[in-house]
Amino acid sequence: MVDGPKRRLPVVGGGPTAGPGAPSAPGAAPPRGATGSPEKRRLPVLQGGGDDEGEERPPWHWIALGTVAIFIVWLPLAGLANTLLRRMVERTGDAAAEGSVRLAMVGLNAIAFALAGLAGGYLVGRFGGRAGRREAAASGAVVAALAWALALAEGAPAGALGWALLLVVMVAIGAAASYAGGRAGLRARAGAPPSS
Repeated sequence: MVDGPKRRLPVVGGGPTAGPGAPSAPGAAPPRGATGSPEKRRLPVLQGGGDDEGEERPPWHWIALGTVAIFIVWLPLAGLANTLLRRMVERTGDAAAEGSVRLAMVGLNAIAFALAGLAGGYLVGRFGGRAGRREAAASGAVVAALAWALALAEGAPAGALGWALLLVVMVAIGAAASYAGGRAGLRARAGAPPSS
């Protein structure tokens, strides 16, 4: 570093003669040492109304949001349930226990699906605006139908009657659990203090 007088860079748009007394761009701060006061620019302030937070979603949007929420909760729960089942099968290693393992597989996956339906239904009921129990139940039924279609696409042998029965059972579990979650969400919404 060299000690000595500091050089000032020219002000942009001020030309080579910009100095302490030279005029500068409108609205720009005066150079150091200038005695003139800068012209202040005032921007308009937008007043945000607390009541006008945007347009409320129609109830059918909450069916899609509930469907996504159920899938988001169900996938980790199903992964955990199937990991537990795999460890159970590895521990027993017994062919005679195959029936009980299948029963446990169906039961744990049904419980995981029902818990996910409760969570998604609660979300729809609690935050759904005009949406309520009906939209929550519809989101559970949509998830059940989508999961059934994915299982059908896998091509597991079950026959037409088996697939039809599976669809009915899955829709019943999904819709009932989501309906119960939506009901709990509506109760929580009614007890919540109004947002300001």
